[in-house]
Amino acid sequence: MKTTLHARGNALTVEYRQNGDEYTVTVGDTALQTQILATHEGALTLVVDGQLLHAHVVSDGPRTLVALDGHVYEFARGEKKSSHSRQREAGRLSPEIRSPMPGKILDVRVTEEANVETGQVLVVLEAMKMENALTAEGPARVRKIHVAAGELVELGQLLVELEFPQAATQGD
Repeated sequence: MKTTLHARGNALTVEYRQNGDEYTVTVGDTALQTQILATHEGALTLVVDGQLLHAHVVSDGPRTLVALDGHVYEFARGEKKSSHSRQREAGRLSPEIRSPMPGKILDVRVTEEANVETGQVLVVLEAMKMENALTAEGPARVRKIHVAAGELVELGQLLVELEFPQAATQGD
């Protein structure tokens, strides 16, 4: 099977072939020998080229999030990109910070009406036994906070609303 994934503005061609309980996965020009040892509710234990890995996978339609080795990777399938990506490409910033996966809010690091800078951590989410810092895409004012530390959240749940200066939300 062959598919194209989009991650961070790059297109990755991924092809895999199954041979019994093993797979050959080719990403670009790199071929990897993979065996899935166990799966349970989106958690995978696998061996990739002899290295044991634990991964967590969450999908919400065209978008797939993969947590691997302390990092979360976001992929969009096929030629389509998520509306979030299209907004950024058009020069608009998303005023809504939503949960990229189900989890628990560990910390809310801003207050309503506070001014934030690009990359500033707004909320820390624990998901799949990893901490994920959710940040501001650009300078903004915190309009409303919808969660508190200790709260359990669902995939896509609204966490924080931002208000960007007029110029940042308008396309060219």
